[in-house]
Amino acid sequence: MEIIKRLTVISDPTRTFEVGTEIDGREVIEILRFGSDFENSVHLEYQVFDEDGKLIALIENAPVIVDYQRIAVDDEKGDPR
Repeated sequence: MEIIKRLTVISDPTRTFEVGTEIDGREVIEILRFGSDFENSVHLEYQVFDEDGKLIALIENAPVIVDYQRIAVDDEKGDPR
């Protein structure tokens, strides 16, 4: 399984959100990607959450660079892979 580790928004100024860092005194815990496909377009949205599950930032339809991190997940069958 892969999670989003870092999200860099290409804007002026460039903004970077990385799991484990602080933004305005709030620690970034999770970055989620949502999207919708339409007939003539795609809508992409990234949401950045703090340790309390509160939204830090919402990025919509912006050019971004996404860095993923592979994490190990225990499956229900006990397979150690």
